[in-house]
Amino acid sequence: MAPHAVDSILFGLRPGETVLIEYSAVSSPELLLYLICRRCRARGTPLIIDDISDAFAESVIRLDLMGLELEGLRNAPVIKIGGSREIGRVFGRVEVDKYSLDFRYYNEIYEKIVPEEVVFNPVLGIHKLFIALERHEVMRLIRNISTFVGKKSRVALYFLNADIMERYSPELLSFFEETASTVIRWDFEGGKYRLRVIKAANASIVGSTASLSFKDISRQ
Repeated sequence: MAPHAVDSILFGLRPGETVLIEYSAVSSPELLLYLICRRCRARGTPLIIDDISDAFAESVIRLDLMGLELEGLRNAPVIKIGGSREIGRVFGRVEVDKYSLDFRYYNEIYEKIVPEEVVFNPVLGIHKLFIALERHEVMRLIRNISTFVGKKSRVALYFLNADIMERYSPELLSFFEETASTVIRWDFEGGKYRLRVIKAANASIVGSTASLSFKDISRQ
């Protein structure tokens, strides 16, 4: 697979977008994170990772077990949101209680470390907050996320376990899909990983698909 097959999707995303990446429980979303990190590194595009409840640490451990080279991820800038396992260069920590996430404090940390160029900002483990918070707080969380749409310093990439959301809060999944400017699905079937654009602010990438083997991903 040529790098441009994924690049045309990733770098077809526009500054200010809130992108929802839906994945299944068996699709190894950490491989997509690995791919995004590698392609951003190859293009010189800066990256900041939001690690909710140790989702990033869990991803890195699984990638290590797969035998992949992880220097780029281990050195990635990270904002910790809850959790206790620190991997990457942690620049700040936002605590989460059972009622809310302090977006004002998060934004203070983010503004201190965001570079002048447009940054790719994977957000890992958001579904953990959806399950842990009270329902009205989840609605407020999605509304707060919606206020970041159009913030042109970044492209936000929210990784979401769709299996969990469809089981526990299908209506919230639909609400998040409506809020997002682009919706992408990451699946695994027949020995291939597939990245598919369902909805996009950039009409030229709607319906785009990239199909990859593990070998394709490991070569990037």
